[in-house]
Amino acid sequence: MKYFLPVIIAVSYVALSACKGSGSPYAASRTAAQDICLDCGTPRQLVNLPQLENSLFTSNGRLFVSGQSNLYEIHRDGQEYRADALLPDGSGCSGLTEDKGTLYALCSGSGGPTDFSGLYTLSLDDPLAAPEFSFALTGMTLPNGIVATASGLYVTDGPVAVEPKIVHLAIDPTDPTLVLSQSTWLATLPDFPNGIVHTGTSLYVTHYRPGFGGQITRVAINSDGSPGVPENITPRGIMDDLTVVGDTLVVTDWQNGSLFQVDLEGSLLQESASNIFAQPSSVIIAGAPLFDEVAILVTERYTGDGLWILD
Repeated sequence: MKYFLPVIIAVSYVALSACKGSGSPYAASRTAAQDICLDCGTPRQLVNLPQLENSLFTSNGRLFVSGQSNLYEIHRDGQEYRADALLPDGSGCSGLTEDKGTLYALCSGSGGPTDFSGLYTLSLDDPLAAPEFSFALTGMTLPNGIVATASGLYVTDGPVAVEPKIVHLAIDPTDPTLVLSQSTWLATLPDFPNGIVHTGTSLYVTHYRPGFGGQITRVAINSDGSPGVPENITPRGIMDDLTVVGDTLVVTDWQNGSLFQVDLEGSLLQESASNIFAQPSSVIIAGAPLFDEVAILVTERYTGDGLWILD
């Protein structure tokens, strides 16, 4: 969640244990929904860095986190972890996604919301590659969540946007770093979109409506690429990011300091205890080679700094 942009970024993520799993990157991403336990174990801090916003565990086993002053890659040294900054100018970064061996990151030049308009790309096949500026987003207040689909990238403009919306970026099929066009896919006012994921033929988005609270909203991608009618499936206070686990969603409850899991119709399956986190901003599934077992990782903002693992 990005209601304002502090100057300093950091990495804080919590790794909650999955009850079982093979630990490989692909196995982690395909962890069965019933194998996730959101209320198991005791948190143990691995890395202490402040003001994280988003996270991505890639299909080839690399881990990236974004925050107020940089984009980081997380490395494992024995039983310890470290964060390496990837942008030399200390750019603030937000949403992360991947497709066709390419990392996509939303980053700014100065860390201020009016300049939070750049799409950066990085080759995941080259461990020495640095992020490169690829496209200047226009007409957006605060590009936030991002997800890759077969039809391109979808970016949320919120939750503090002047004109909240979901934007579509068409990508060159022969060059994943080349954006062909930007267009408004769905205007969402009075709802302000935040996190966004894709599964099946639909996008799932966390929204916040001032004075009314939050919703997880499902929006179908029609065969012609247009949006279907938005369906609110889960009312909840203030949520931030979410991730797909099997045929379910695991969601950060920013207001309640917790995680919860729902099926794709919005029915609650399980949740962690309240205030197990301070202000969780994203949640992902991770595995080998960085973790010996499948883990749930959570980034924190503001008062809940640190990378944690639930043993």
